[in-house]
Amino acid sequence: MKKKTILRLISLLMLIAAVIFVACALCSPTLGTAIYIGDFRFGAEQWRVCYAIYVFVMVALFGASFFVKDENTIKKAV
Repeated sequence: MKKKTILRLISLLMLIAAVIFVACALCSPTLGTAIYIGDFRFGAEQWRVCYAIYVFVMVALFGASFFVKDENTIKKAV
């Protein structure tokens, strides 16, 4: 298999895993519990932001897999 195909498959699997994880996490009844770090309260709203960032990063990695150059085209250009 080509490097591009392998990277796309891996990133697609990671994206699917991220979406499943976030869906399960948002359905969890413990999402409403808050964690206190000093005076800072890390509640459900902050967890949702963290999950959104996580999915965004996985989507970006999947998108980046389409911009990987093939080694043969790099050698030809040089």
